[in-house]
Amino acid sequence: MNIAEILHKQVEETPDAPAILEMRRGASGRVSFADLELRASRGVTLLRQKGVQTGDTILLMLPLSTDFYVALIALFRLGAIALILDPNANSDELDRACTLCRPKAIITTTKNLFWRFFSRAFRKISLKFTIGFSLPTLISWQRAQTLETDFKITEIEPETPALIVSTIGLYEQLKFIELTHEYLISQQKYLAEILLIHPGEIDITLQPLLGLINLGLGVTNLLPEFKIKVPLIHQNKPILNAINKYQPTRIAASPTLLENLIAALLKKRELLTPVYKIFIWGTPILPSLFNQVNQIAPQAEIIALYGETAAIASLSRREIAASDVSQMQTGKGLLVGKPASDIQLRIIPNQWGAPIAPYQNQSEFEATCRPYSEPGEIVLQGDRFITRTLNELGDEPMNFRVGEQQWHRTGDAGYLDSQGRLWLLGPCQDCIQDKFGVIYPLTVECAVDYNREVQRVAFFSYRYQRTLVVEMADKTGDRTLSQRSLSSVLESLQWANVEALRVVEKIPMDKRYPRRVDRVALERMLDEQE
Repeated sequence: MNIAEILHKQVEETPDAPAILEMRRGASGRVSFADLELRASRGVTLLRQKGVQTGDTILLMLPLSTDFYVALIALFRLGAIALILDPNANSDELDRACTLCRPKAIITTTKNLFWRFFSRAFRKISLKFTIGFSLPTLISWQRAQTLETDFKITEIEPETPALIVSTIGLYEQLKFIELTHEYLISQQKYLAEILLIHPGEIDITLQPLLGLINLGLGVTNLLPEFKIKVPLIHQNKPILNAINKYQPTRIAASPTLLENLIAALLKKRELLTPVYKIFIWGTPILPSLFNQVNQIAPQAEIIALYGETAAIASLSRREIAASDVSQMQTGKGLLVGKPASDIQLRIIPNQWGAPIAPYQNQSEFEATCRPYSEPGEIVLQGDRFITRTLNELGDEPMNFRVGEQQWHRTGDAGYLDSQGRLWLLGPCQDCIQDKFGVIYPLTVECAVDYNREVQRVAFFSYRYQRTLVVEMADKTGDRTLSQRSLSSVLESLQWANVEALRVVEKIPMDKRYPRRVDRVALERMLDEQE
């Protein structure tokens, strides 16, 4: 089945309902499901006229907008493959994408083409469709709206690729992943349940694929007036303007983006009163963020989703009991909730960094899995998990077979409690094994996160010592307060056997993942303090 058929069903059921509300278009920013399909159908006509065929890869570099979804749906209907890259992607990512995927055409803004003028990868692409002012050598995407409609949806096999997206994989290398039509349909089905999605809701849309899922479920996508060349996490004003104007009922955002929104709202002394469901999606969500979000949205249900590309487990703030807090404060890990119902999740002995030999059958595999409360490596099986990347080396360690089933390795360590809930210990590769035994940095960082006087913390082995690096919340330099706070922190961490404590003005964070500590930069900083 073509994913475009799912989108077409919404046109049949609610043709006049708003599919998109886009801030930058003012009064004309309301686009119905019927109008969205009409524009996409005319886009198919233009693509066919210029020689784009079923199976061709098309590079899509557009900001999140009506134009983005029109182009994306047009490619689906044609049976072409959309290679999605952020308009602000760096030249290395662009060159690698073009080398691996060999796109036949690109759809982007005219300004973006000018910014990429010296890109060899761009010059190799034969067809260039642009949105914005037109030039003789470029094909105006707006021309499609003057053409006849092509309402035909190309019939394809379910395992046919629909999208190619980029991610950071094993050993921090850039990877490109194919998402099939079957995968997108499956993802839509299960995320509707996990994200409590209901037709007619308004979702402030900050992620392209979540916007696609919304369209297939009859949810309106609210698109803020994002600024080009500004990272999403710094676009507080456009997001808040959209919320104030259209009163969305839900939002799904990364932890860093929410932290910035919280800071902006607290400064203005405002609340997110219309939003009643907030989903925090991305890196492990520490307890303090739950509390911060509750400050600016006290009536909302706040749900954390564990999993970078798929919702593996979910946890509502209301589900965290006092006993759970006590466990997290004493090194038992980070509670991330019950695994999704459509997946199999097991804990196996931690052997990260080495391939796993295939198991003959399920019984042989189950015999090696850890029982409740015993930690190990988290592995998964289910239709929603990607197990193959494009032309990349080093992919095999991420997968292993149990009989005919393929299982996926998350790279994270954790355990299941007696209630079937998943507790996260952190990346397998971060595990510290020394004279005191085994410890995972996330368990320490989660415990310290409850201390309001600490802004950020990092725990790792530095010069063969268990080292706690602290960034204080109070920047006034009050030494008495700092000493009292640090003494309290160390006293609460007796179980962690901290050997060295270092205080820094600011802990460096990874530019690609703003909530991950840049360990290399931090070690360099500590070396310079010597």
